Amino acid sequence: MKKKLLSMTVAAAMIVSCGAAMAEEKTPTVYVNSSEIMFDDQAPVILGEGTTLVPARGVFEAMGAKVEWKDETRTVEIESADHKTLVRLVIDDSTMRVYDLSGMIGTLLAGQDFKAPETPITLDVAPQIINDRTMIPLRAISEAIDADVEWNGEAYTIDIKTADASASVEGLPGLSLSSDTTEVKEGENINIYINASNIPEGTFVSGVSATVKFNKENFEFVEASLINGDTAIEGALGASNPDFNIDYVKSTFVTINADTAVQTDGAVMKLTFKSLNGGEGVFTLSNGYDTKVGYNTSLLVDDVVAGEKSNSKEFYGTDLFVNPTEIYVNRTDAPVTTSDPTATAEPTATVEPAATVEPAATVEPTAEPAK
Repeated sequence: MKKKLLSMTVAAAMIVSCGAAMAEEKTPTVYVNSSEIMFDDQAPVILGEGTTLVPARGVFEAMGAKVEWKDETRTVEIESADHKTLVRLVIDDSTMRVYDLSGMIGTLLAGQDFKAPETPITLDVAPQIINDRTMIPLRAISEAIDADVEWNGEAYTIDIKTADASASVEGLPGLSLSSDTTEVKEGENINIYINASNIPEGTFVSGVSATVKFNKENFEFVEASLINGDTAIEGALGASNPDFNIDYVKSTFVTINADTAVQTDGAVMKLTFKSLNGGEGVFTLSNGYDTKVGYNTSLLVDDVVAGEKSNSKEFYGTDLFVNPTEIYVNRTDAPVTTSDPTATAEPTATVEPAATVEPAATVEPTAEPAK
């Protein structure tokens, strides 16, 4: 547990230094298992006849893959999450090499030498260095490690589904938003609550990292705290960054006090915002993945036991259902929604872009991007 708490405490410090990054040109939005990838300093680029290049890390790490850079040979190696595939690329070399590692363990256990079968694949665009960042082809690598890639030319999005993605969110631990009001006047505060659901039996919520998107032109972030119901947990450590990314605030808090922490489903964090002008607002819990600090939203739980025994676990990515239901404030025409944290409806199109016509069978999406 100490290691997990330290990890989230370090994350709390990191979010203070992680600022917003804006792209001047239109770039595709990339999703991995419905989580939007938030690129820290170098956005994806589309080159040639529609080849999308992305930074070597970030996207593939969000897919559970291990990414390694070898400076001497200018080589990138990507090992799939299931350790069955290794992809090797060399900067400015248009040949990608894919190695099948599935038979390695059995062969080695049998006392035999193992040589991974190799499949060379010719790329439309070679890996290259752009703005001091290693950029590699998105579709070719994703498909090589057994992920599905769909290009939506109208929405300008790329949606990636990994082979281990859950078909249903039912039963998963989840986080959702609710609020204490839907109408606030200029100068008044509104409290936005992070609610946990399906907390594993016999555990308490020892940490929460939550990123909320809000209207900065109409609202100002005031403070955040780890709570049990509506009571702040004394001694909880954490930090908040209202400039984590454009229109986002990120808060991370941890506690070791099982006696005062949440042990059943309910509110686990409170974020307070001030209305600047009485204008409209929409608050959304982000399930994105930041290429610098990882998943935007996560839940840490630990066993309710005494002594040194511990079984802490952090839920994020495909192990955590981040409810995309939005909270509307000062909106008379707001759609009827629910903030029920137990809801298990699939994410809407704003979180998981709907697929359109499957692109032609090339290495990368072939829909014509904006020039």
